[in-house]
Amino acid sequence: GGLFTARGGTLAGTTTLNNGAILTLSGKTVNNDTLTIREGDALLQGGSLTGNGSVEKSGSGTLTVSNTTLTQKAVNLNEGTLTLNDSTVTTDVIAQRGTALKLTGSTVLNGAIDPTNVTLASGATWNIPDNATVLSVVDDLSHAGQIHFTSTRTGKFVPATLKVKNLNGQNGTISLRVRPDMAQNNADRLVIDGGRATGKTILNLVNAGNSGTGLATTGKGIQVVEAINGATTEEGAFVQGNMLQAGAFNYTLNRDSDESWYLRSEERYRAEVPLYASMLTQAMDYDRILAGSRSHQTGVNGENNSVRLSIQGGHLGHDNNGGIARGTTPESSGSYGFVRLEGDLLRTEVAGMSVTAGVYGAAGHSSVDVKDDDGSRAGTVRDDAGSLGGYLNLTHTSSGLWADIVAQGTRHSMKASSDNNDFRARGRGWLGSLETGLPFSITDNLMLEPRLQYTWQGLSLDDGKDNAGYVKFGHGSAQHVRAGFRLGSHNDMTFGEGTSSRAPLRDSAKHSVRELPVNWWVQPSVIRTFSSRGDMRVGTSTAGSGMTFSPSQNGTSLDLQAGLEARVRENITLSIQAGYAHSVSGSSAEGYNGQATLNVTF
Repeated sequence: GGLFTARGGTLAGTTTLNNGAILTLSGKTVNNDTLTIREGDALLQGGSLTGNGSVEKSGSGTLTVSNTTLTQKAVNLNEGTLTLNDSTVTTDVIAQRGTALKLTGSTVLNGAIDPTNVTLASGATWNIPDNATVLSVVDDLSHAGQIHFTSTRTGKFVPATLKVKNLNGQNGTISLRVRPDMAQNNADRLVIDGGRATGKTILNLVNAGNSGTGLATTGKGIQVVEAINGATTEEGAFVQGNMLQAGAFNYTLNRDSDESWYLRSEERYRAEVPLYASMLTQAMDYDRILAGSRSHQTGVNGENNSVRLSIQGGHLGHDNNGGIARGTTPESSGSYGFVRLEGDLLRTEVAGMSVTAGVYGAAGHSSVDVKDDDGSRAGTVRDDAGSLGGYLNLTHTSSGLWADIVAQGTRHSMKASSDNNDFRARGRGWLGSLETGLPFSITDNLMLEPRLQYTWQGLSLDDGKDNAGYVKFGHGSAQHVRAGFRLGSHNDMTFGEGTSSRAPLRDSAKHSVRELPVNWWVQPSVIRTFSSRGDMRVGTSTAGSGMTFSPSQNGTSLDLQAGLEARVRENITLSIQAGYAHSVSGSSAEGYNGQATLNVTF
């Protein structure tokens, strides 16, 4: 017994503490031999004890190490109980069966334990190094703290093992290193040997390999808890504490009939796969809507050039037709909007043909929510786009037969956001369109005009990386044919003399809205999308890790547009239109839109 104080220095030879002894360390004390604690309780507190020696606990009773930094070659627990309280201990604990080791307070133990009964309190941490001189073997483990497998080696991954007879989980955590990119010897393991795992223990999974590389698991999966020699594990004994992603896959924890627990790649891919796969579709949908928003009727006055300002907004989406697993465009729903300014540069007559050419520019934004194959939310894709285009309109003067040619280029800046990733990509879209129509007069004021349009478009997106691997895009393209007709009034839009109370305005302003010249129209169409392509690949160059997805946009939709055009000044017309498209087969887009256009001639 007795109270002893060591103020630095060295413990020479064998130092022995007996029943009731208290050794208080002040500063750094070196022990290169043996510090022995015999029968009864004893307390080692304060300061630090370092060196290449050992601490030996013999006899009944409890040795408490409190508020101490202890670094020794080994601690030999031969009998009784060792309690580590609010201490940092770096050593292997070599014990005899029937003894007990308790980690309480904020204690951190760096080293192996072999074998004893261990209790980890909620604030305690046990770090198991992969270079320990002995394997960690525990009889009964009562676990409310944290256990980590730590690596000090470089090069080849060497998994570590913790063997436990009985585990009573009290919401403690065990961090396991996993290599989803390896087919064998690919994870640290907790082994339940001949006993039971009860309560609740949380398994936190650390990807110890290339985060972008993940293999589809085979057989039962990656074993992280092994039950041997008749051991059993309760249904809820282990839960997955965090998401493990690698390449295209999520890995989830599963209990098998052999009482062991495995990580398995999910049949459905991680949420980012449909999210990224939808980026090509979203950008191409926007480009097509923008190009189709302009009318071939580039001016109400056939002799004057005009400038048009249009604003359009709407909703756009794709139905669930099996999703990414079946090679179709993922389910999505969102909104878009843009402002477009266009102007005629040339208007002339050539060989009985009216020729009009011009350019346009547009700026817009779209935001689309994407769903996974099972209907759960995958994330949101946002796109800021700037476009430049040109058009050429040819109209046969006598018959009215016309053709409208459009060429368009768009710069996309996209961001795909999920719960776990923010991925950015820039892209370049191109589009060419040829539309033709021939008007027929049904009555003096009613016209029917069959129309046919062909569109071919393409898109390239930059490759990139997220926190689970690389993302690569192939060149996307699609072709569309639109067939329909326009039925509408064909009134003389001559402004005439108004009834403004101010004489100078009578030639340019009406007194009443009812006096404004107005035309209306409706246009039903069938749109067929075909020959669509656009690959998206996730993974790495490691054999078997990369996966390519090619969602199809092919399908058919029915479209109905309607509009009004009113002349509000001699040289100004205002047009509004609204429409709805409904997908009837495949993965074609659907949604609704509204547009307002101001046309000024000069």
